[in-house]
Amino acid sequence: MTDMKKLMLLAVCAMAIMMSCNKKGQTAGAAAAGDSTVTDSVVVEKKAIDLEGIAKAIEGATYLTKFENGVAFVNRGEEKYYIDLQGNRVEQPHEETDPNELEVSFENDKYGYVDGTGKVVIPHQYSFACSFSDGMAAVYDDKGYAGYINTKGELVIPCQYESPAERNVNDFQEGLCAVMVDGEHEWFSYIDKTGKQAFPGVFSRDGDFSEGLAAVATPGADYKYGYIDHSGKMVITLPQGWWGRKFGDGVAQISQMDSCFIIDKTGSRLFQIDNEVMYSGNDIEYSEGLAIVFGKGKYEKKWGYMDKTGRITFCLAEENAER
Repeated sequence: MTDMKKLMLLAVCAMAIMMSCNKKGQTAGAAAAGDSTVTDSVVVEKKAIDLEGIAKAIEGATYLTKFENGVAFVNRGEEKYYIDLQGNRVEQPHEETDPNELEVSFENDKYGYVDGTGKVVIPHQYSFACSFSDGMAAVYDDKGYAGYINTKGELVIPCQYESPAERNVNDFQEGLCAVMVDGEHEWFSYIDKTGKQAFPGVFSRDGDFSEGLAAVATPGADYKYGYIDHSGKMVITLPQGWWGRKFGDGVAQISQMDSCFIIDKTGSRLFQIDNEVMYSGNDIEYSEGLAIVFGKGKYEKKWGYMDKTGRITFCLAEENAER
């Protein structure tokens, strides 16, 4: 290779390295700013939640839905409309239905499944059936035992599991499902989609997996409450008597009697729910940074949203008056 060709090759390499460094620097700078996303050199701005704007938009609401894809439904008396995360009224989002999605159907005292057109896909042959979740559905035989079928109607996991009297068997979530393996003590274990036990151990309380974690309690006198990961390891331990709810949007509700906190995935308590202001008995589920809440006391039966700092829309007017 001639000296001139060597010099030209070195120049091209140097230019490529400089362009790569500049691109990385731009991407890192945008990520550090926290208000934009870089995708294939296109910067997409993200708008922050305007809780006060939402509060004005939903004042007097009698029903709300969680935010999905940046939009939520509001029912306010005779008015029905949609809002975005800044409280602006927007067009009703287009919802596409999947004609292949299976729904539970009841016919001649038996349960089966139909598709979006109403066509019977899985015959009516079960004494009871549950909706599909994660590609699996719980079905019951005539003796009351539950098993699981796939979307082809194949009984992948035989009907062999009992259910607690107060509820049906659990759904599959993230490839795992809790089933009762000891009816006398009501102890549970987790199985995979082949019916194989996913990891050793039994639990006296069980929850569905969500965002990689499931709320459980271990059996015995030295029981523990907390959250396990997909290996069965307890990664968040809660004080005795505290029970955790499902994770969503990176946070979860833990509660004991009238006390309730929101925690993150490290188990750190972010804030305490004001039990004099809102009901906290039901699950508080976050979606896109906000959770639906229901007031009590002086906020009796008010509908609103709560952000991840504990600010609630129907409390904002009073909060602003104190400033």
